[in-house]
Amino acid sequence: MQVFYCFFLVVSFALCQQSNNPPFKIAITAEDSTIVAGAEVSIKVSLTNTSNQDVYEGVMYKDGIGLDSTFRFVVRDEHGKLVPKRTYPYEELRSGKVSFRTIAAGQTLTQLQPVSALYDMRKPGKYTIQVSRGASDHRVSKSNIVTVTVTLNGKDPNAKKR
Repeated sequence: MQVFYCFFLVVSFALCQQSNNPPFKIAITAEDSTIVAGAEVSIKVSLTNTSNQDVYEGVMYKDGIGLDSTFRFVVRDEHGKLVPKRTYPYEELRSGKVSFRTIAAGQTLTQLQPVSALYDMRKPGKYTIQVSRGASDHRVSKSNIVTVTVTLNGKDPNAKKR
């Protein structure tokens, strides 16, 4: 019986030693840090599979929006308030495509994501963007936060004049 308890203790200890780190690392950069009001705001999202296993997945891309459905975006205005999503007529009828892909262990996948297609960033101001992604075991990976300035004329209002 004592051998059974020792075996049980070793197995329990081994299971507790599983990594709590999410299987992905996300890094984002702004395509342009200053944008003219009404222009598309895009960010470059680099997703690295930090696990020791390949990831096989299907991703939905809605026509006219084009965002990777495995990502969650948090967009805030300069006051820290969540930016509302844009509304489109007949959204329930929007078509799209599903793309299947493999992200090999250690591989980094980089995609341009048109954030302003889903979030209303048409007004001048500063916006912060963060991307997250859940894993099948409910661990969540979060990116760094980037700031984008939307101006009336596309010039950074804080830039030094020459």
